[in-house]
Amino acid sequence: MRLGGRRVIVTGATGGIGSAIVTAFEDAGATVAGLSRSGPFACDVTDVAAVEKAVAAAVGHLGGLDGVVHAAAVDQSAWARVADLDPDDWRRVIDCDLNGTFHVARAVLPHLVAGGGGTIVAITSVAGLRVWELDAAYVAAKAGVEMLIRQIAAEYGRDGVRACCVAPGVIDAGMTDAVGDEERAALIARHRLGRLGRAEEVAAACLFLCAEGTFTTGATLTVDGGFTLSGER
Repeated sequence: MRLGGRRVIVTGATGGIGSAIVTAFEDAGATVAGLSRSGPFACDVTDVAAVEKAVAAAVGHLGGLDGVVHAAAVDQSAWARVADLDPDDWRRVIDCDLNGTFHVARAVLPHLVAGGGGTIVAITSVAGLRVWELDAAYVAAKAGVEMLIRQIAAEYGRDGVRACCVAPGVIDAGMTDAVGDEERAALIARHRLGRLGRAEEVAAACLFLCAEGTFTTGATLTVDGGFTLSGER
């Protein structure tokens, strides 16, 4: 899968999954501008003006835009049932994961359309496809991203824009750093392949959608080791 000459923005570029995506796309020949809270194209995806400024700077640096992989996200700070969930925690997750996706899409779509089309890939989660107990904000945000991406695919397909999601299972990077041994074992048990995923496997799915999946849009590619095949064991 080659992306020679393609110009791509990756958000959340310094995270575990984001950095793997940057590496995979650069190895495939793309020129990548990474957006994160620090770096040359620094922005907080919850800040509309900051996103617009960073995207404009990145597109100017790249000389155009052919693709975007949106990987910026946060999870709840604590597990809680809905009635016990801190409203500030709810707002923080929704603002980053769902609103942030909207802000990025809103900023990049005019550039993609002006260039004749391109691809948007949003990193969602199996948590957007099924209930994940005690994680209501994250589940709601990721499910919302799924529908937003489908909406973009429907509205912008005739402009040459494809939009898809990649829904990982539990990936051994970033958000799993603080997981204890007992919880880690329980998470592994929920994956039919008997292990957690690797960031490079998520990056490979994004690369496929951008490089080879030219007749695929509005779809979600699960990279979940069989997590969604059944309920808890």
